[in-house]
Amino acid sequence: MPRRDEGFFASKDGTRLFWRSETTDAEPKAWLGVIHGYGDHCGRYQKPIEAFVKDGFGVLTFDYRGHGKADGARGDVTLWPDYLEDLKAFFARLVDAAKGKPIFLVAHSHGALIATHFVAAGAPPELKGVVFSAPFYALAFEPPALKLLGAKLIKGLLPGFKIGNELKPEQLSRDPAWQEETKNDPLYLHSTTPRWFFECQAAQRRLAGLGPSISLPLFMLAGTADPIASMPAAKAFFETVAAKDKTYKEYGDYRHEVMMELGREQVWADISSWLSKHL
Repeated sequence: MPRRDEGFFASKDGTRLFWRSETTDAEPKAWLGVIHGYGDHCGRYQKPIEAFVKDGFGVLTFDYRGHGKADGARGDVTLWPDYLEDLKAFFARLVDAAKGKPIFLVAHSHGALIATHFVAAGAPPELKGVVFSAPFYALAFEPPALKLLGAKLIKGLLPGFKIGNELKPEQLSRDPAWQEETKNDPLYLHSTTPRWFFECQAAQRRLAGLGPSISLPLFMLAGTADPIASMPAAKAFFETVAAKDKTYKEYGDYRHEVMMELGREQVWADISSWLSKHL
């Protein structure tokens, strides 16, 4: 039977973050840390989490600051390294939960950008590999020029000002049911802030030169019809990664949320298979 638990923990600066775990009565063969994307929250990953648990993994996931049930201004961040501190605090909990079992990270979009910086800075010895889904290394489109200009003008005066993010549920997945669920999700964000945007852009620029620092096994997956995260940027970074054990896989016509697309069961199976081969 599935066993679920949840609660709160603190980041380095005291910001309260939310965690959720799922296992079965059987001993997990490994533990996965699932990291959501921007505007997202960990509750939106329940279906793939259930699939991973069914395949014998224990799963711990969390909401980082400004998202889901975590504290912090919605969708905002003071400094990019704050996200890294959130992930460090989460990883410490993951190590405690794993009790010596192998640990992997499964990170999506903005979460994959955070995890990339985390791993490149020096992967913890407990971490055995990473799965990056549609990593947000660059936008797949040019932001509206007028909105970008406005963000630049107000970032010094009102850095946390809420701005619509232009994204539509139809860009996330072709699945109408998932689109509708996204529209009705009170925790899903439809705005951003100038401060977050420019902090994220700076983090994307700092990816240059980080690939050779990543030697962990890597599985990167992407949809060929992703209108949000640039897949050419993801593939270009992938080519620079030093890991000898790395796999890049594209899914034809899949949009941004590849783990929640039509045909998602195959994606879950591919991730589970890759993880099992790296225990």
